[in-house]
Amino acid sequence: MLLCLIIDIGQNVFISKMSKFDSLLKVYEAHRSYLGKKSLPPQKRDFDSFAATFFCPGPFYYYVIDSPTLTLDYVSPSVEELFGIKPDEFTFQKFMDLVHPDELDFFLKCEDRVADFLMNRIEPQHVVNYKITYCLRQKTLDKGYRLFLLQTVTLQTTPEGSLLKVFGLQTDITHITKYNSKRLSFVGLQGQPSHLEIDVYSDGETANEQPEFKFTKRELEVIRLLGEGLTTSEIAARLFVSDETIISHRKNTLSKTGFKNTSQVLAYCIRKGLV
Repeated sequence: MLLCLIIDIGQNVFISKMSKFDSLLKVYEAHRSYLGKKSLPPQKRDFDSFAATFFCPGPFYYYVIDSPTLTLDYVSPSVEELFGIKPDEFTFQKFMDLVHPDELDFFLKCEDRVADFLMNRIEPQHVVNYKITYCLRQKTLDKGYRLFLLQTVTLQTTPEGSLLKVFGLQTDITHITKYNSKRLSFVGLQGQPSHLEIDVYSDGETANEQPEFKFTKRELEVIRLLGEGLTTSEIAARLFVSDETIISHRKNTLSKTGFKNTSQVLAYCIRKGLV
């Protein structure tokens, strides 16, 4: 008899290989009408350009989910370079096999909290106005387990808010931080309020383990561009300001946080869902 059981011992959940996808289905099915019932044709869209609007400070891959069937309409070619899996062979099941066993329970808890938030905490028309972020370790083709920043946005819903199409992008951020804070963030778009660093293992909403540092819009822009590998001069040219102005912004972020370098500032902003 195949082991297709979830065995819960204390706070630890051991999920057999054969039941990983089924366990995800159970999470989604627990939230009535979370997934749409009828698929739509794949979107005709320049997803390469769309991906460029996301924070991508390292190697990344992206995909478009057909939520009613939990299949993938499109997977970027970079998935083969990262994981050795051809785009047309990449599935939800294979993605879950890549996730570090110690973080699979965290992934399921995040997805449960996401479903609750989108279905019960906001109005249906605002589902498309939130970016969901959290981190997971995934096993790459030739570098072992690496920490990836997951970012997803809903592209299409039914009038009731059920998911139809979702865009997901995952970026290797191991060169920035190897520490997974295991926190979930809902980043509000189009003026919607953000809910950051949620501890999915508690009933509370936000975590307060670190002080909150307030950055200006321009400082966050500089931090984001530094994370994408641009030099001070390149950022200055991009923003039409002087090198000295960018240097000043960098110094301000270090002064506000007390961190030693901008890599630490960037890691903090990633954990907080600020970039």
